[in-house]
Amino acid sequence: MDTKNTDKTELRSEKVSKLTGEIPPSLVRTGIAIIVIVFTALLGAICLLPYPYSDGESILHHFIG
Repeated sequence: MDTKNTDKTELRSEKVSKLTGEIPPSLVRTGIAIIVIVFTALLGAICLLPYPYSDGESILHHFIG
């Protein structure tokens, strides 16, 4: 076998390897913040929204009691 075909290393320019090399920390923090906000909104909806076809009890109260 040819060693060039078995070598999986791609040759890239310095600019391209810099762009694709690692995820910027600010992007990671922003992603985590968005996930936390969505999760908090879902928990708030479970606690506050009324359960359909009930006498005004919340979804959480319906599942607990």
